[in-house]
Amino acid sequence: MASFDRRTLVRISQMALLLTLTVILLGAWTRLRDAGLGCPDWPTCYGHLTVPSTPESLARASELFPGQQVVPAKAWPETIHRYFASSIGLVILLLAGWMFWRRREAEMPWRHGVFLLALVCLQGAFGALTVTEQLYPPVVTGHLLLGFSTLTVLFLLHLRLRRAFPRTGDWRMARFTRLAMLALAVVVLQIVLGGWTASNYAATVCTDLPICQPGWPQLLQWREAFSLTHVNDASYEFAPHLSAAAKVTIHVAHRFGAMLVIVTLLLLAVQLARHAQAIRYRLFACGIVLALLLQVLLGLANVSFQLPLWNAVAHNVWAAVLLQILVALIYALKKEKHT
Repeated sequence: MASFDRRTLVRISQMALLLTLTVILLGAWTRLRDAGLGCPDWPTCYGHLTVPSTPESLARASELFPGQQVVPAKAWPETIHRYFASSIGLVILLLAGWMFWRRREAEMPWRHGVFLLALVCLQGAFGALTVTEQLYPPVVTGHLLLGFSTLTVLFLLHLRLRRAFPRTGDWRMARFTRLAMLALAVVVLQIVLGGWTASNYAATVCTDLPICQPGWPQLLQWREAFSLTHVNDASYEFAPHLSAAAKVTIHVAHRFGAMLVIVTLLLLAVQLARHAQAIRYRLFACGIVLALLLQVLLGLANVSFQLPLWNAVAHNVWAAVLLQILVALIYALKKEKHT
């Protein structure tokens, strides 16, 4: 691959990564502002490309959606989120198209780009379903997971284009690949539980630490908490379909998931620090511990201060960052394996 093409593709992938992180941030902001249904239609907003504001556009919105009032404070976060998400699609289309066009060149990961483009299209479909299915929790959680997946696949493409993490010769570190993959799976599970907690409005039901209020074991309702039952034409905003006990169960599951993440990541970091000869893996160990510490502090602040907006947004975004640290570690370890 020509050096010019590589440098250009690296820059485009960097732009796409920044945009994807921004959209994850905006998605969390939209959800936490209870603005997921700020626009009742998709891809327009009350039948318009932007939030209706003039008397004529407001009258048109009332005609299209009788009985629904335009609330700019909720409609604008949703609209901004959509426009940024659309910009990601365009940038990734450019990236994938360029690589496909130059696919005959050596080391051109064009299949990776095609897969990424397909993933973004699927993410857009889930974005539409989030609105049309009235914030149905499995769809909302799936939308969140696809956002994190898009970031991860894009990050891996960026690493490939940069030829990141050349082998250090510390081939013994390859034996920790499975432990790192286990840690990745645990973090993904916790992200799923976090998405389920957010989509079912269960983030503030437990105000005590470390688990929940006294008597929480008697409240657990696992079947109801993780039911996928769909009610036609019903809005799932504020989770009216769930009892308080079910919400407590969801929150408790997320707390236990956090404990599992802490144990697994600390074990991984200790093993890396103890056995690494290359400075790279000691830095990874430090990075994992610091990222974990910050994420735990953000989670504790969510509980102690009853979900302050920007703290909750940071908790969501930092989960994505922690995930990418593990992805980078596994990518580096797999390279050592082939030394």
